[in-house]
Amino acid sequence: MRRTAFSGLLVALFVLGSMVIVCGAQEAKGTASVSFPEPAYTFKAVFEGATVLHEFAIQNKGTEVLDVKRVSGG
Repeated sequence: MRRTAFSGLLVALFVLGSMVIVCGAQEAKGTASVSFPEPAYTFKAVFEGATVLHEFAIQNKGTEVLDVKRVSGG
């Protein structure tokens, strides 16, 4: 009987340990990581009031969704 109880205890510990490892792996999430291939751009001289456009690329080097909430010029 002691051997059966000990075997049952070992199986229970193994199952519990496996559950902890699996749950921990599911909680470990990746992160978003923003990257700017062209971090700065120097605009040429223009007439006052003229509209000047330039597109900046934003890349996500991470594994989660990158949520851009606000963009502003400097």
